Amino acid sequence: MKKRPLSITIIALIYFFEPVGNLIQAAYINKLPLLGANSILSHLIWSDWIILGMFPVVAVGVFMVKKWGWYLFVGFSVVLITYNLYVYLYLNQNYQLHTVMLFILIVTVMSAVFFRKHVYAPYFNPRLRWWEVASRYNITLDTKIITNENTLDCRLLDISTSGCFVNDAGELSVGESVWLIIKCAGDEIKCLGKIVRKSPGSDSSGYGIFFQTMSRETRLKLKRLIQTLESHGGRDRQGSVPTHTIPIDALGKRRKFFQAIGFKTNTAS
Repeated sequence: MKKRPLSITIIALIYFFEPVGNLIQAAYINKLPLLGANSILSHLIWSDWIILGMFPVVAVGVFMVKKWGWYLFVGFSVVLITYNLYVYLYLNQNYQLHTVMLFILIVTVMSAVFFRKHVYAPYFNPRLRWWEVASRYNITLDTKIITNENTLDCRLLDISTSGCFVNDAGELSVGESVWLIIKCAGDEIKCLGKIVRKSPGSDSSGYGIFFQTMSRETRLKLKRLIQTLESHGGRDRQGSVPTHTIPIDALGKRRKFFQAIGFKTNTAS
């Protein structure tokens, strides 16, 4: 499974558990117990609780890698620096200047990381979130594309859980909806698709198709095909998987199992 950058995960975890660290630090500085009748918890004011409650929210925004998460992180960093200076100057004289400055330095460094282009870019451009892109598998399968006007025979060249790429089988328009019939291992995967791009290259001329509407049975077939392709080492286009290596009826194992024990399943696709 593809994973998001480790730096994003680490920062999200730090912020998620930061309330615990803040409470331990405050208890130590103020010489108060962490728990109990006169614990640090009983000395917190309403603004402290808001700050502590915001840490997990920011952590979620950072981990999800969304635009609002980036703005929330940067804005919260400014609030943290300002609030810690305010606490030091007006609310709690137990804090020492070097402690506050060290905290500000840490927050500033973490914020600076989020201003680096390769870090903030995925928050604003979903295409750069490679860990969210479905793995593609190279395999050649006979395929039919049915449009409102005619039926086109073509070959599927790669496939993922979200779509596929077929060779140039005729004139299709980007944005056009088509009906796909993909033949594999003695079975068929039928679904509605949408043409999302056209590749004019001489070696890889064809169309990228996004899977739109798919029955539950068909989705299970696609899942089984992807699992089979992954087991044959074809993940992320790392070599093509020969069609003859796909076991016959590999897509219908679940249906055969239920039929064998007496259940009837809807095979409509």
